[in-house]
Amino acid sequence: MISIDKRLLAVVLVVVGGLAIFVGRFILDDNESPLPKFPLSQEGQQGSPSNPKASGSSDLYTGSTDSKVPDGPQTRFAGQVIDVTTGLPVPEATVALRNYKGSIPLGHSRTRSGGYFNVEVPEVNRASVTVRAEGYAPARWLWDSESSMSGGSNTNNPSEELLLAIAPESVIWVSVEAPPSDLPTDILVESRLLEARTSNEMGATVPVPPVSMSERAQRLGGLIAGRHSVSIRSGSKVLARREIEIGEGEERDLVFRLGPSIRVSGLVLRNEIAVEGGTVQTWCRETQASATIPVDFNGQFEALLPSPGLWRFIWTSSLGNGEGTTLEQNLQTDSEVVLSLNTGRIDGRVVGPRGESVVGLQGSLFGPRPFSFTTDEDGRFLLDDVPYGTYKWVFLQLPERVFAQSRNFEVSGDQYEEFQFSGATELNVTVFRAESEYIQPKLTTVPVYLLDESGSLSPLKRTDQPEQFLWP
Repeated sequence: MISIDKRLLAVVLVVVGGLAIFVGRFILDDNESPLPKFPLSQEGQQGSPSNPKASGSSDLYTGSTDSKVPDGPQTRFAGQVIDVTTGLPVPEATVALRNYKGSIPLGHSRTRSGGYFNVEVPEVNRASVTVRAEGYAPARWLWDSESSMSGGSNTNNPSEELLLAIAPESVIWVSVEAPPSDLPTDILVESRLLEARTSNEMGATVPVPPVSMSERAQRLGGLIAGRHSVSIRSGSKVLARREIEIGEGEERDLVFRLGPSIRVSGLVLRNEIAVEGGTVQTWCRETQASATIPVDFNGQFEALLPSPGLWRFIWTSSLGNGEGTTLEQNLQTDSEVVLSLNTGRIDGRVVGPRGESVVGLQGSLFGPRPFSFTTDEDGRFLLDDVPYGTYKWVFLQLPERVFAQSRNFEVSGDQYEEFQFSGATELNVTVFRAESEYIQPKLTTVPVYLLDESGSLSPLKRTDQPEQFLWP
């Protein structure tokens, strides 16, 4: 009987099994189904495939290097980025493409030494193109396959061959001078472009996000030349706002001076009774500072103003009905302010030329607060909580054969107001038009206007007959 060493048998079995697996994989490799292709990342779309993972079955989800090429039809964008001041190419600039609304990224590319870029994205008919480069103000263009770039380059090349011009960035160094006790720790600096100085070919402005005031002089870069509104804020409060003009590639200093702070205790009254809730908005004429402050249910509010000046307080009702009042006061020290709103009640009536009631007529009163009304069966209407002031009668639709004269009245309490329409007479106006003295004139229709004492013109109302008008 032949005796076999168990250890030698184990080694032989392992070697034979390994050879079988190797030969099987070599033979069956060509018959395996191809790996599935999946949507690509932005990096893969730019021709820079990421490294596949080395372990496990995750290779089935990342795909091979060949699967980094997007499936389906493509749109190719190529062109050059140049400096608008020198005409020289801008290397290392990032050209990013998104959908037309700018919410979905499509792909991006970096310019080479000659400022050239080339990128393919899934087929689109409209896209947003944004260019960013160090030391330059970012710019954005809207591309449409059926037209040229909106606010972009004017070129005779095909639509996808783009010439994008960007300008050197303008910089504002913002600093705040204030007593230590009046200087908040969470100041944000933000800029809003009011009027651009650069040409339309340089694209639209890309908004600059707010910057935290972390240094004594905070740098606010990436701005395009023009007029900017720069503000400093703490939370929802605007501490100060200034307008500044800055040139292309220019750096300017902007200093905000705050303090001393002013503490204000306020009270809002309606007909000498404290209001219930609402908000008070503060605004300073000199510094453009503003804030919104809630009002308690006892009509009281408190505000900490960042600096002295001419301050305006605007109370708005919490009912959202347009009710409010305004107070403007020059404040230099801690103060108490009272906002008063006086209202009345209007018992109104609308009558015709002979004193008859006009039923179901819609009208309005324009004044410190607009009101609308509809007359009842007696031609009457009631309006409550009407703020004091001057109001004007307005009617969009008039009864037949009447005129509404322009009338104002003053509200100073509870009162009765009546509006009476004026009667009208029929006025026949016949106009003939002849193109030349040798052609028989033809009857035509033209508008007829009334010239009042103030010199203003108002059209006369035409009846069913084209030649007949109503004269007041």
